[in-house]
Amino acid sequence: MNDKELIKSDKKPKKSFKETIALMIRKKWLSNTSQTILIVVVLFSVFLAINLYVQSLNIDTIDITKNKIYSLSKASEDVIKKVDKNVTIYLYGIEEGSMLSNFVHKYEKLNNKIKVELLTEEKNLAKVQEYDLESGYEIIVMECDGASKIIDTSYELYSYDYSTGQEIDLTEQTITNSILSISSNDKPKIYFTTGHEEYGLDTELGVLSTYLKNESYITSTINLLTENKVPEDCNLLVIMAPIKDFMEPEVESILNYINRGGDLIISSDVGNIAETYPNLQRVFDQYGVKINHTGYVYETDSKYSLSNYPNIFMPQVSSSNEITSEMYTDGNFTLWFVYAGRLEFESDDKLKELNVLREDLLTSTENSLFISDIDKSATEAVNSATKGKSIISSVLTKTILDDSKISETTEEKEADNINDENDSKLDDKESTAVFIANSSFITDYKVEQLSSSYPISYLGNNRDFMLNSIGFLSKKENSLKIRKDMSSSTYAPTAQQHRIVMTIIFLIPILIIVLGIVVWQLRRRKR
Repeated sequence: MNDKELIKSDKKPKKSFKETIALMIRKKWLSNTSQTILIVVVLFSVFLAINLYVQSLNIDTIDITKNKIYSLSKASEDVIKKVDKNVTIYLYGIEEGSMLSNFVHKYEKLNNKIKVELLTEEKNLAKVQEYDLESGYEIIVMECDGASKIIDTSYELYSYDYSTGQEIDLTEQTITNSILSISSNDKPKIYFTTGHEEYGLDTELGVLSTYLKNESYITSTINLLTENKVPEDCNLLVIMAPIKDFMEPEVESILNYINRGGDLIISSDVGNIAETYPNLQRVFDQYGVKINHTGYVYETDSKYSLSNYPNIFMPQVSSSNEITSEMYTDGNFTLWFVYAGRLEFESDDKLKELNVLREDLLTSTENSLFISDIDKSATEAVNSATKGKSIISSVLTKTILDDSKISETTEEKEADNINDENDSKLDDKESTAVFIANSSFITDYKVEQLSSSYPISYLGNNRDFMLNSIGFLSKKENSLKIRKDMSSSTYAPTAQQHRIVMTIIFLIPILIIVLGIVVWQLRRRKR
């Protein structure tokens, strides 16, 4: 062996960077117990400091549930951004940093006119005494321009399905609409007719009633036979699936209401009304429409009907009307109708003569059938069914001419149109009605084929369609268009969010365990 080879053989192999770090940790940092404790304390202090710093930044939590139940929906964001009055939200008995507190603070971040404060006896005893607040309760108090609203979180943020024992979270709907109601004088009054075995707010329409309350409507029932007229403060008259025909005096009250520009929602269920109802039809005739309730839609397109149940289907939604436009653009929109009838209209010339403009909201597909005989089995009835699109809901706007215009001759009307068109428009009124050839879609009834836990009104966008129709007709501003579905909280993150969550849940704990084992082994070998 020459000198060079000898020298080379005496050299120690070069250590890698990883080996150097490991050796340094073992010899310098883990050489004794006190140094080990010191490094653990330092690491824990750094970890604690980082957490406190991140917490001070007040960064929004990442909501990876499918229905975004821990964040504000786009519908809420859109209407809250429009609030132009100062609103103060006081939280009493609610701890800072709690889930509810963090959720309410989202409104403050969205609009600088909204302020959130913790309310305690130490900070503001006068305010606590003013609202007679007692220890042990969790209360939200809202104030705006001298008006106030109190929300008891123990029962106003939740609804309860006694048949399934399931709790339904209404936190966002309640808080959003409370802010809207207190910052606006817009509180429409909705009257529901009674006396004809219609669906009732306290019986079949419980879900709808809850949402109307949460969205700051004032609801009331009215028997037109005893009241003799539709009240002047009525913003919207609703007729929900009457079984009996109306009496002539009731119809006259409704016609007078229409002539002063009153708006309506009228619905009917298949087989839910007498085959002829000449008095109520007089109201329908004002808009040139008839509800065919003696048959039902049979949807043959499997993409839009429930498997093996063509009578349970999702109607096509208009993308142009204000009532349904946001439902159309919402990627998860669905409406479920069961045994829907269809609307039939006068000719276009007749509608023009009636000064009625029509816009369809909901239809079946071109491949659907209309079963005209509900007494026959589906198999037998299909042979005599009518194929083609059925119109299930439409909005009809009728122009009510000024009395002086009605008595004019044709020549005088033409002269008015040429010389005084703008003044003529100002004198005229409009009565708008939404007709729906189905009512069960917004009831508390359960359809087992769809859900054994939730009523049909709570499925998909059923309640959105009804509430949007009510908001549109009652001229209610800043109303929610899409309400959050709180029936489930499915874990549905993006791929990147999933990796982050899996890292936090699994990788970091595994690394800590491995590091602990390595330290233990190193200390064991040293001994």
